[in-house]
Amino acid sequence: MKNNKTAVVALTKNGKDLGLKLKNSIKKSELFCLSKFKSNKENTEEINYFDSSLSKLTADLFESYENIIYIMSLGIVVRIIAPYLENKKVDPAVITIDESGENVISTLSGHLGGANKLTKKVAKILKSNPIITTATDCQKKPAIDLLAQKMNCIIKPFSNLKFANAALVNNRELNIFSDYPLPLTEAENINIYSLTKLNDKFNEDAFPVVVSNKDYNFKRQYLQLIPVNIIVGVGCRRGVEQEKINRAVNMALHKLNLNKQSIKKLATIDLKADEEGLLSYSKENNIDLEIIEREQIQKSNLTNISHSEFVKKTVGVPGVCEPAALLSSDNGKLVLTKNKFDKVTIALVEEEIKID
Repeated sequence: MKNNKTAVVALTKNGKDLGLKLKNSIKKSELFCLSKFKSNKENTEEINYFDSSLSKLTADLFESYENIIYIMSLGIVVRIIAPYLENKKVDPAVITIDESGENVISTLSGHLGGANKLTKKVAKILKSNPIITTATDCQKKPAIDLLAQKMNCIIKPFSNLKFANAALVNNRELNIFSDYPLPLTEAENINIYSLTKLNDKFNEDAFPVVVSNKDYNFKRQYLQLIPVNIIVGVGCRRGVEQEKINRAVNMALHKLNLNKQSIKKLATIDLKADEEGLLSYSKENNIDLEIIEREQIQKSNLTNISHSEFVKKTVGVPGVCEPAALLSSDNGKLVLTKNKFDKVTIALVEEEIKID
């Protein structure tokens, strides 16, 4: 499981000195140095010394760190990380700094991993040259994976991302369809349309990018950015099976034609915190479950939500799925009121898109 820390790795004395400067400048960073540079005069708690091979250390860092900064030659870094590369969705951000600290090179996961951003940050700290080679950055064009990152979107199908970015750098037209505000403007080869224009404009020669949490399955090659902004409020009978929860969530999403990947989290009340079926569904689908205290619902001033005297008499609050979803969201809007399924009730709340 990766943390959100940065690992700084140095192989020389000069590299160690640079690494200490970065460690003291970058929050949640840790420095790794060869044991032979350990000094009895220093605070050893500042540095993680290693005797193992650089390859073994790299394997461990790839498993645990989101960012890795190597202070050594680019050739060493390329050879050492090669066996551990998977894909740009999961690889950490990797940057390389030469031993003199003159150049900071974005090496791996420039956009999704954030290596380009980290490169600029480190170069500013060291007063060095930031070296970024991704085509969209070189041409000062808005990469689609960065757009997805800023809007907290899932990219689907991920294999088509290269075609969208290729269209940008090769000056082919790109049609972007969205009803959300986008952190970009129309340019010479970028056209922005409302989703209402999908039927009219989708099959033009321009490569289509659809920004929506709806469930689409187009026949032509396309890219979809799916905002993760749906909160699923869940109420259920005691001892309900996981399969019933799964079926209820799918049916609720289907009512609004929402893609399942748009689910940000589940929400329920404290009385249901130990429901095995709900916990299993959350774990199997890798969706966080937030527990809302009944006292929080009682003190809230929620209006226009469903009230049930039976539920209030049974659990102490007039509703479960709707208030749980609303209170779990960031000023979200109730888009599906309480729907009853087999031993399960579901409500859906949609949050506005906030640009990171």
